[in-house]
Amino acid sequence: METAYDILIIGSGLPGLISGALLAKTGARVAVVGDISRPASYEKNGYIFNERPFPITGLHGGPLGEVLDEIGLSKGVFRDAAISYQVVLPDERIDIYEGTGLFHEELRRCFPQYIDKVSAFYSQTSDLNGKIDQIMELNPFSFRLFLPSGITRGKKSITDVIERIGPDQRFQSFINAQLSSFSFMPGGISLTAASSILESSRKGIYCMEGGSDALRILLMKKIKTLGGDIIAARVRDISRNGNRWLLRTEDEAFSGGAVIGNVDAMTFCNLFLDGGKKYLRKAERIEKVFYPLTINIGVKEAGIPAGMAENVVMLRDYKKEYNSDNLLFMQISPPVNGGRSMSITCKVSKDESSRKERLQEITEKMLEGVEELCPFIDRHTEVLDIRSTESAWDGIYTTTLSQRMGVGVLPPEIVRGEILFAGPEVFPTLGFDGLVYSGRMAAAAALKGLEKGKV
Repeated sequence: METAYDILIIGSGLPGLISGALLAKTGARVAVVGDISRPASYEKNGYIFNERPFPITGLHGGPLGEVLDEIGLSKGVFRDAAISYQVVLPDERIDIYEGTGLFHEELRRCFPQYIDKVSAFYSQTSDLNGKIDQIMELNPFSFRLFLPSGITRGKKSITDVIERIGPDQRFQSFINAQLSSFSFMPGGISLTAASSILESSRKGIYCMEGGSDALRILLMKKIKTLGGDIIAARVRDISRNGNRWLLRTEDEAFSGGAVIGNVDAMTFCNLFLDGGKKYLRKAERIEKVFYPLTINIGVKEAGIPAGMAENVVMLRDYKKEYNSDNLLFMQISPPVNGGRSMSITCKVSKDESSRKERLQEITEKMLEGVEELCPFIDRHTEVLDIRSTESAWDGIYTTTLSQRMGVGVLPPEIVRGEILFAGPEVFPTLGFDGLVYSGRMAAAAALKGLEKGKV
């Protein structure tokens, strides 16, 4: 006999857990089934490091903050900083201020000859981001079906827009570095998609001890508090049983009126009905897979330069913008007992991750980048730990876009029978906000099915 639920969620990633918490809050019977064993952080020589650093946005005035308020989860676990985000170019360091006045003055300092065009650009991105937020609040499904006239202006490629601002490569690199640290398709995305990333980072990038995996743990606890179940088991197969779905693990079986898939797209497509493609409405080609390569460093406070932000994206060479070892994202903890934990991450292609000599080369160049940012850091380093790319971690998948609006090719209703999808492929160019949006979207679709009696 199987255990019956209203909604089954496969996988314990952030989007699915957001779906689970929102649905459990409404009283729906929810079960999250998947691998929940990933550590959020680890300790080494007195330093606490994130297992997999990831920038968290949207806490204040964004989708994450709204979800946390709705499910009753405190924002106090996140830490804030006077300057949360910096972009470091080969010849310039630019602070990203939340305050409009301070940010405008920083732009004037860095791009004085184009300040009018730069200001107009940011005014447009702010306007477009406001329209995206409004659409998502009113009806997230409409973003796929129609675009209000105010949004269609943002269909232009971000590359075309910033090239018209001026020949200054510094401004183009400034924008692209920000987009690349949150998204994995910077060159071809639209101004609309770019506006979501640029504006969310201006609202602040936040860290918490344990990173995004610590947020996963908090969401799982909240789901259980709200009456949902967390089942630590690997899903073996899914099949249709009358008007319900039957999910099997090694030892148990569960049924649900709807299923939310929260695993990577390829696994998701191959899992259902022993890989039966007849149930797929749309299966798109996956173009690239990236894996995170992280170096964790425990350093004395004296090794961190004055004025350095807790979140930094660093471009080392203008001529090699998107090389894996050229674009680094760094997260630095607040001082604890006179020391700081620093995580440096870059994205490594699937081909690079399988070649040890290439990984070693990338690692050495990443360390060179750290030394450029923090001169003489080796004198203050107490811990050096390299987290290599392992198959146990999900890759970062990028898919072919059906349109350049930042909307992915995988719709929330991916297959017949009320199976839904929550993951980075839904909004692949919207960064962390896109993960939150996809979780909210899948929850809304499942709840809609419940209300109509389909589930």
